[in-house]
Amino acid sequence: MSFKSLLTDPSNQLLSWKDVNCCNWKGIKCSSEGRVVVVNLRNVNPDEVIINSNKEVVSSSNNISDFALKGTISPLLFTLDDLQYLDLSFNNFMYSKLPVEISNLTKLTYLNLSNAMFQDTITTQFSNLTSLRYLDLSCAYLVPDLSSITVSLTLPPKLDFGSFVSFISYGYLSSPNLRWLEGLRCLRYLVLTGVDLSKASESFHWAKPISSLSNLMSLQLSSCNISGRIPIEQLLNLTSLSTLDMRSNVLASTIPDMISNLTTLSVVNFRGNNLDGHIPYLPQLKRLSVSSNPAMTIDLVSMFSAPWPKLAFLDISFTRVGGLIPPSLSNSTLLSFFRADGCSIQGSIPSSITKLQKLSILMLNNNDITGQLPVSMSSLVSLQYLSLFQNSLQGYIPNSICQVPSLEYLNLQWNDLTGRLPSCILQLPKLSFLYVQMNNLNGNMPLSLLQKSRLDQISFGVSGLSVELDDQDQSFVQTFQPTILEFTSCNMRGEIPEFFSNLTSLKILILANNSLSGAIPYWLFNLPSLSVLDLSMNNFKGVIPPMIQMKSSRFPTLVNLARNKLEGPIPTQLENVNVIDLSFNNFVGSIPTQIGEIHGIRSISLSGNKIHGPIPESFCQATNVLQVLDLSNNSLSGTIQRNLGNCKSLIYLDLGQNKLIGSVPKELERVTSLRYLDLNGNEFEGSFPTVIEKFQGLEILNLAGNRFEGRIPKFIGELHSLRILMLASNSFNESIPEGVMKLENLQYIGLSRNNLSGPIPENLDGLKMMMKTQNQTIILGYFYSLKFTGAQLEIITKGQRHFLVSVYSYNSGFDVSSNALTGKIPEKIGLLSGIPFLNLSHNNLTGVIPTTIGEMISLESLDLSYNQLTGEIPVTLAPLDFLAYLNLSYNNLSGRIPRNPHFDTLYQDGTAYIGNKYLCGTPDGMNCSNNGPSIITETTENGYDQENVLFVLVIFSGFVTGVAGVFLLLHLIDENWRNRYWSAVDRIVLKIVNCKL
Repeated sequence: MSFKSLLTDPSNQLLSWKDVNCCNWKGIKCSSEGRVVVVNLRNVNPDEVIINSNKEVVSSSNNISDFALKGTISPLLFTLDDLQYLDLSFNNFMYSKLPVEISNLTKLTYLNLSNAMFQDTITTQFSNLTSLRYLDLSCAYLVPDLSSITVSLTLPPKLDFGSFVSFISYGYLSSPNLRWLEGLRCLRYLVLTGVDLSKASESFHWAKPISSLSNLMSLQLSSCNISGRIPIEQLLNLTSLSTLDMRSNVLASTIPDMISNLTTLSVVNFRGNNLDGHIPYLPQLKRLSVSSNPAMTIDLVSMFSAPWPKLAFLDISFTRVGGLIPPSLSNSTLLSFFRADGCSIQGSIPSSITKLQKLSILMLNNNDITGQLPVSMSSLVSLQYLSLFQNSLQGYIPNSICQVPSLEYLNLQWNDLTGRLPSCILQLPKLSFLYVQMNNLNGNMPLSLLQKSRLDQISFGVSGLSVELDDQDQSFVQTFQPTILEFTSCNMRGEIPEFFSNLTSLKILILANNSLSGAIPYWLFNLPSLSVLDLSMNNFKGVIPPMIQMKSSRFPTLVNLARNKLEGPIPTQLENVNVIDLSFNNFVGSIPTQIGEIHGIRSISLSGNKIHGPIPESFCQATNVLQVLDLSNNSLSGTIQRNLGNCKSLIYLDLGQNKLIGSVPKELERVTSLRYLDLNGNEFEGSFPTVIEKFQGLEILNLAGNRFEGRIPKFIGELHSLRILMLASNSFNESIPEGVMKLENLQYIGLSRNNLSGPIPENLDGLKMMMKTQNQTIILGYFYSLKFTGAQLEIITKGQRHFLVSVYSYNSGFDVSSNALTGKIPEKIGLLSGIPFLNLSHNNLTGVIPTTIGEMISLESLDLSYNQLTGEIPVTLAPLDFLAYLNLSYNNLSGRIPRNPHFDTLYQDGTAYIGNKYLCGTPDGMNCSNNGPSIITETTENGYDQENVLFVLVIFSGFVTGVAGVFLLLHLIDENWRNRYWSAVDRIVLKIVNCKL
């Protein structure tokens, strides 16, 4: 009763603790002599949690009640000296210390204090419990982790979702060594998951005390911060050991071959370490997991050249496999689970895999698998879960897959499958999950046919399938209650079907990029389970209701109505809406004050509407979690509100293309998490905003098209994450800071149309990103709650202005045009071999064009016009095969234009060279002889040659005749006249010479 008095009991677990006979109380058992031998107060309903996309630990269960006992433990509990079984797991003892009195319970055989919110250092508290057979002191357990798919600047077109699990802590225990285990010789099960053993593992023989536990059958040391080698040589005495779990540590070694000496070992888990090397031959194993060890090399052909007769579970995901899946894999006839995601596996799936009749789960996602699906899928009689997304599978989906009645989950997305989707798949009795998006399928899929299935989650987006809205008048099939419908780009036409109003279990509805029209029905915003609604890129018209209500879920809730023809005011009441995108519609009026006060709002996108007025002061309340704010391309006026500095979670801020004035408030410096800042196309003024120095994670900065002035500060060179720097069309002056050229991640420099002076910095070898040719197509932006918010950029290339709605890693360039830069073009400009365009035009650059520009092999556009460049055009420019735009006009270039089959096709009319009067072959330049290259064609040159010869002969004859006449006349006249003539000639020559000097 003393124990009860110190606890709160929200679930009434101790309600029966009233009368004097404690043996009848819940959780208590007594011996025949009436002595208490069992106290089992385990929380049977621990809160199911996840790590959400904001890295917050949140509940994922529907029942949010707290069932845990909460408080501290009375020491009187440990006077029950006959106690043999004690379980207090998954309760909340408020970070109290481990009770030292527990050492009195010397008859304990079972002790479970796991995940009970203790905080202490383990020393001798358990040394006296020599009868223990089971000890669980875990203070962490595995939960789904969604944070890895939230925010990243570079997003590949194929998402790698990994395995998304993490350990979270429920208390904190540590142990500087394991000597306290030496007396527990009866121990069979030892679970120390989450106990910090980092200090202990610094010793080479840290695991030696475990070797004294000769009866140990299960050793679980996951997530213990253990570093160094796997201490197998210290565990060889454990002749009964069957389970060894050391996942999620920082082990860095190979798996020792001597592990094979542990002949009783049947379960090995080394997942999530830094292991390398290979997998030793362990024929006794039943379960093996080495996933998420990216340095480990696994040769499946070699591995399965010998039999693994007992192997039932194999997970090698995210290791180095490469090569093929060998047909010999089928010799492991007991294999029921095989996962090899992200292993770069090549070749086709061997047909022999269909011999694995016990195989229930097959996951080969994110590989390079080609060929077709095995034709004889029907042989996989136990298959329940088949996931092959992000591969290069081709051909048809075989009809034999319809003969696998046990199939529950089928994921074939992100492949190159063709043909029709077999309609018989929809008749599989247990199939609940069907994903075929991102393929090249064809044919129609009537919605009425889907209604007859038992599918729970359907995803056909960008698969090539057309979802047909047929028989809308037929009665609704009550058994059709999916939770996910994803039909992006499925050629859907007409209005949203009325029967959708009956889908009471629907959580996610995505109908983006179709041709749906009409008004959005109001009932759609009030479906009882709906948490994600994406109707973007359709032809919806009309107004939307003032109130939108979503159902909260483990994912951030989403309403995406972007790129339609919606109008009217912006809704004022948003309940349980975390992400809202109303961009590129025809919404009018001002931004409602209420939208900034919505609890839990994380992303607001109102870009491209007809909104006016100021930014509301209600944005960024003290408890806000706003991460994305896009108000660009409207007619907003006024200044940036100081309260935006309260948005300390803000990652993406776009206020571009409005009518905002003033300066950037100093309070914004508190938003240190900012990665994307776009203020372009406004009327901001003053010097460069100093608050930007605080944004050390900034990746994209766009201040173009404002009235900023003064020098560009040196601290810009300290923003080491910067990828895009756009400061064009302002009044910045002085020189370009040297530090800008040391930003290794910078892929675009836009400083054009300013008043910058001085030379271009010489040392360009710090621009590492611009030196690399981008082989991967990576889009820049942020993925959040099934929605991508991408970077945008306006550039001038190939002589034309382009607005990039999406910015990729290959959109790289160097533009400092229209300034007052002087000096020479740096020789090191040739190091920037990865950029497709270079614009140095409209400056005062002098000297010659560096020959190193010929090393810029990715160059597509080169503009050096309107400078004072001299010398010849380097012949190294001619082999630039990708060069499509060239402008060298209005310089002082001379000599001949290089020739090359590709180079000759650039501006045969000579407009690329106009304004260079000493350049041969240009419309206003010098003519070239036929003794060297020229832009004049050979045929024309031959025609001109004959006329030139005749012209020279006539001129020469006239010259000889004239000179001879003068000399004859001088010979005939008086000597005094001759002397006067030559004196006059001397004076004229002297004046000419002096003038030249």
